[in-house]
Amino acid sequence: MKILDFKLIIYITCLTVAALIIALPLNIAYAAGEPNAPKPYDKPYYSEYKFVKSGNYLNIGVQPYFLPSGAITTVISRDLILRRKLQEIGITIVFYPFFNGRDINKFFLSDDLQAGVVGSMPTIIAASKKDIFIPAIMQQSFTSIVARRHMPIERLKGKRIGYAPGSVGHYTLLKALSYSGMTEKDVTLVPLDQPKMKDALMNNKIFAFAAADSTVSFTMRNYLDSVVIFRTMTSGYIYFSKEFYIKHPEAVRHVIAAEIRAIKWLKANKENISLAATWAQAKIKSIEGENFDITPDQIEAILTSDKLWQSDVPVIPQTSLNRDGSIASVLEFLKSHGLIDSSVSTEKIIGIFDMQLVYDILDMPDKYSLNKFHYDVKEPVAK
Repeated sequence: MKILDFKLIIYITCLTVAALIIALPLNIAYAAGEPNAPKPYDKPYYSEYKFVKSGNYLNIGVQPYFLPSGAITTVISRDLILRRKLQEIGITIVFYPFFNGRDINKFFLSDDLQAGVVGSMPTIIAASKKDIFIPAIMQQSFTSIVARRHMPIERLKGKRIGYAPGSVGHYTLLKALSYSGMTEKDVTLVPLDQPKMKDALMNNKIFAFAAADSTVSFTMRNYLDSVVIFRTMTSGYIYFSKEFYIKHPEAVRHVIAAEIRAIKWLKANKENISLAATWAQAKIKSIEGENFDITPDQIEAILTSDKLWQSDVPVIPQTSLNRDGSIASVLEFLKSHGLIDSSVSTEKIIGIFDMQLVYDILDMPDKYSLNKFHYDVKEPVAK
C-alpha cells in the first residue's frame, strides 16, 4: 500500500478513535427538493436504466461513491452464493448505481426500485413517504464540513457552500448552521454531487462543502490547505419496500446474509480488502469517468476506519432507536426544517427499524451459508 500523506493519516486515525457493479451474468446485474438542484431524471446516466417491474425482480439502488457501503455492496453484487440462493426462490436481483441517496429515493418512491442503500437522512425521508422495512445498518462514519482554512462555523456566513440535497451532508450542514445560530438563508447553498466537491473547492467555486468521509479524505489528500471545521457521526442503511418484504421475506434475508458474509470476508485478511477496493474503484470510475481521481489505497483506508468495522454484524444499534437517539434526533431536525411533514410520528419511524432479522439469520448459519464465501472475481466488463 502506498504511504498516505501525513494529514490523511491523522484524519483516518481520528475517525478510528472517535468511533453494484458492472453487469454480472445471470441473476445479478448493475445496470430533496432544492429548486436549483439537478433533478434525478435529468441525469443522462440514468436514462440507460430499464427497470423491470415484476414481482420476481429486486431492483436495488446503491451509491458506489458512498464509502464504505459502496465497497460492501460491490462485494455483495459479486456474491455467487447470493445469486444461487435467489435463483432457487425465483428472484432476480439487479444493482443500479446512483450518484446520491436523493436520486435513489426518487426512483424508489416511483416504484422503479424495491430497495436502496442510503444515509440516515434520505432513509428517514423515504420512511416518511412510503411503507419501508429497514433490517440492517450499512455504515457508521463521520460526515464533515470542509473549508479552505480554519474558522468557526459563524464565519461561513455569506459564503458559497457545496452540498448534495437530501444527503447526510445536507443534514450535517443544516445542523452545524443551527448550532451556530444560523440557517441556510445565511449562506449560499450550491447543489453538487459529492464527487464534484473536491474540484469545486480547489478551483475556488465554493468556500466549503459538507460531505461524507470519502469526499473528505480525497479532498484532504489532494488539497493540503483544506481543513475539517465541523464533524458529526452519521449512519447508512439498507431499506426495502414493505410490500416486497411481505411478499419475499426470504429474499430479504438472503441479501442481509450476503452483507454479513461480505463483512466477514473483508475482515478476514488484507488481500480481500485490497481486492474489494479494486472492484469498488472500477465501479466508481464507471459512473464518474476514468479520469476520476481515486485509488484503491484511499478506499481501503475509508473502509477500515468505519465504525461498522469494529462489529462483526450489521445490527442496528439499540441506542440509535431510543427516544433520545440519533434517529429521533434526525427526524425532529427534518421536521423543524420543513423537509418532511410535521405529523410524522417518532414511534412510526423508529418502528420501521428492525433488529431481529439479523439475529434470526445469525441463529441459522448453515441455512444462510454465513461461513462460506464464493465471489465472482472476474474483471468488470466495460459498461
